Amino acid sequence: MPKHTLEVDSIMYSTGGRLLLSDVYLKCQTGEVVGLLGRNGSGKTTLLKIIFGTKTTDNKFIQIDGNVCNTPYTHKGLIGYLPQEGFLPHALSISTIIRIFLDDKQKQQELLAHESVQQHLNKKTAELSTGERRYIELLLLLQLDAEFLLLDEPFSGIASLQVERIQELIEANRLTKGFLVTDHDYKAVLEISNQLLLLVDGACRHIKHRDELMQWGYVPAGSFS
Repeated sequence: MPKHTLEVDSIMYSTGGRLLLSDVYLKCQTGEVVGLLGRNGSGKTTLLKIIFGTKTTDNKFIQIDGNVCNTPYTHKGLIGYLPQEGFLPHALSISTIIRIFLDDKQKQQELLAHESVQQHLNKKTAELSTGERRYIELLLLLQLDAEFLLLDEPFSGIASLQVERIQELIEANRLTKGFLVTDHDYKAVLEISNQLLLLVDGACRHIKHRDELMQWGYVPAGSFS
């Protein structure tokens, strides 16, 4: 199966007179899970939105398979984005959302018949737990033909069992897609990532060993003892 490559370079972003992102570079291929860590306010969500194409900045270079694409979300089959705040309408039932979100009738039926979805079909999004909602959101995104998925806080505020289920879902699809995942639950990110980046001082630091997270002051000393 041919690999696809997302490459991001020279991203700079300023807000309120502060340079938040400075010459960011990262690369993700299908078959990879790239973990993106960083403290609150370091620019992780901003970076994902810039890569997706919904946040503008004067300086950025994004290419997919060697083709420059500064607004990937406008091109079908390239990229999907799980926002931190979620995207499911709260007033609609899950079955209705699935039918609206997916044009492909076969994919609709497969998801409607999914064992983890069936019990929630008649529920509205507001009736789901955070973990249930995040799981269904990710299932929907995985039905897209997108080669890359950007996941912003997929593990935040959910029970450990739901964290494991989402990790398993990512693992089951990593051969055909590339994932860029950011979350404050750094241990959950570490467990699934085969490449790790730390966003600090506006740049992406490539982390070769988890102990470097202590050296950069991202986690307290002794965290991995």
